[in-house]
Amino acid sequence: MLTKLRCRFIGLSVIAGLVALLVLPLRPSYSGELESERDEVVPLAFVGSARETGTLAPIPDVQITATMDNRKLMVRTNGQGIYKLTPYFGIDVPPDRVTVSCTKDGYETVDVSRRQISSAAANVLIVAECLLAPKH
Repeated sequence: MLTKLRCRFIGLSVIAGLVALLVLPLRPSYSGELESERDEVVPLAFVGSARETGTLAPIPDVQITATMDNRKLMVRTNGQGIYKLTPYFGIDVPPDRVTVSCTKDGYETVDVSRRQISSAAANVLIVAECLLAPKH
């Protein structure tokens, strides 16, 4: 009886997986981006990556924190070490009032470089690249 139920469950799981593949559109993923926000213009956005010193290999699952005064917003890098952070600290907050930091267990932050670029998707777009070194 248990084997019959297990076979039925596996069969239903396979069918559900095949239906999902046919129904869900195949498209590239957008790191840190919800489908509903692709057309929104945000006042301030930070994008970038976390890389290891020496090899410049991407580091996944790095915690990226935007801090202003006593408020914080955190995201993590994806599998390619990329992140997007759209903190809302107010409509007229200058980007230099927001501090970006990068942390991961087993690593120490060597540098966080920032540069501002123009973008149609954000009033202010800051590229903040994190360079981390393994702790020995």
